[in-house]
Amino acid sequence: MVAITLSDPAKTLAQHIGFSNSASVKSSRSNILSTDVPVFTIPLRTININGTGFGNSIMNVGPTQTREDLIFAQFLAGNVPEFMRNAISVTVTAGNDTLTYWVLPDVLSVGTNTDYLRTPLNPLTAKKIADLFGCVLPTRKMAHQIWQAATVKLSPSPNGPPYDATMMSTERMIFHNKKIQTALANKVPGELVTGHKKDVVISVGLLTYPKNVAIVGWWYPSGQIIQPLNYVSHDRYYKDYSHGIRLINRMVTINGQWYDIYDVLRNKTLATLISDEGPFDATQMYT
Repeated sequence: MVAITLSDPAKTLAQHIGFSNSASVKSSRSNILSTDVPVFTIPLRTININGTGFGNSIMNVGPTQTREDLIFAQFLAGNVPEFMRNAISVTVTAGNDTLTYWVLPDVLSVGTNTDYLRTPLNPLTAKKIADLFGCVLPTRKMAHQIWQAATVKLSPSPNGPPYDATMMSTERMIFHNKKIQTALANKVPGELVTGHKKDVVISVGLLTYPKNVAIVGWWYPSGQIIQPLNYVSHDRYYKDYSHGIRLINRMVTINGQWYDIYDVLRNKTLATLISDEGPFDATQMYT
């Protein structure tokens, strides 16, 4: 184990996030309830509108900053399905080091357990919500680790043509969400679900292309991938129906000790646990 020092910001973060010994947090490997886990600082619900109602309310709003703001307001008001408040642990090991992080079971969604809408967002809005919830976006390696750990692996379901600006429309967002819900059939929400969206990720490549968005994913259950890591094709205001925002708590454990994931990603040795691009300063992404 290569020691790293918990930075002052990380100590403050740990105090801010806090830990729970009663939260329902499932292990992706055993589904056994865990204790002493980091709390996601998701606001308490102050409004009650389901996914269908919210989708209808923004149906005629284009993929503009106005739509981003309307979606952000839902998360600020805590309008998320209850199952999205229960994280799932993912544990990875390299050499003598074992790291555990906690991920929300699905991509960001607005609504209730029985009626929710997955909401593609540009990475700037995604980062605002991540900060609000005490979270980070995944790396490419983490996105694949989460796919490997998932108990529900859906096959990608592209909407097909036209491949134009309508890919960013609210109508196509809602249409794709309905396809995913059909694929899930009667599964009870709360399991770790992957394969249905591309992940918006943090990447070393964004240090070279800081005004862009990085995406990866759409793995088939076989392991074949549709979207390799791409941080050159789209600017940071781009978001289409295929994008999903997957959030991971900033506090992780390494060999039983708590660390801020940003400190881990900067560490030359330990970054390899969750990054296949080497160490980097992820705090510079999407700011």
